[in-house]
Amino acid sequence: MEEKKISGLSFLAFSFLGRYGLFCGFTSRNTGFSQSPYDSLNLAYHVGDDRETVKKNRRLLLKKILDLDGCLYSARQVHGNNMIEVREDTKHLDGDIQQDADGLMTGCNDLPVMVMGADCMLMVFADIKKRAVCAVHAGWKGTQKSMAAGALETFSTRFGSSRDSIMVFIGPGIRQCCYEVGDDLALGFAGKKYAGGSIASRNGRRFLDLAGLNRRQALDFGIPAENIFDTGACTCCSSQYFSYRREKVTGRQAAVAMVCDR
Repeated sequence: MEEKKISGLSFLAFSFLGRYGLFCGFTSRNTGFSQSPYDSLNLAYHVGDDRETVKKNRRLLLKKILDLDGCLYSARQVHGNNMIEVREDTKHLDGDIQQDADGLMTGCNDLPVMVMGADCMLMVFADIKKRAVCAVHAGWKGTQKSMAAGALETFSTRFGSSRDSIMVFIGPGIRQCCYEVGDDLALGFAGKKYAGGSIASRNGRRFLDLAGLNRRQALDFGIPAENIFDTGACTCCSSQYFSYRREKVTGRQAAVAMVCDR
């Protein structure tokens, strides 16, 4: 993983994917056009920010990081487990696909897919042999619904992927250091087969490990441990990222994935 800066834009990327003609990156909140409380690289249309400003932020990201015109494809995230395949004929408005989905996948060149969050786990799957990518959003609801495992199943079936050719990248999200949860939510995870060790107790309070839960789903699916990469970044700890828990009204950073035209 590398932290990169291009024209002031700061993002996390995995440069080794370039040799396979793939891109995976996780944005920060810095160096965009949005005003407080969405300052400044808010990429979400649905949080109350000015739509034209969000379009400018998306175009900035496209041009400076991906060297593209066009659009970033996103959908209506509903904390579910639905997936959409993005193709050249996918209908959208300024990249906004008018469908409910928390995962977007594509095998088409130069169609960047994106999911957004402000504490939820953002992930990217990349098949280095089939040259296909998938961006996935999983908060506690999606994680409880096994979004990562379901998305891996859908992705691998669609592109005929083998487990050992899929790379899993876990981006910035709220980590166990900050993610205090109530007893009901903790108990809701207790019976899940992938949930061992996911709840820590400190001074009578419970803290949930969303990143660990999603990592274990990938391992249970059959992704080799050496194919799973975790940024380790906590959105609630760091002011470099949007955090709903810290700020309530705020913008959204993104996981962005693309098959590059070689």
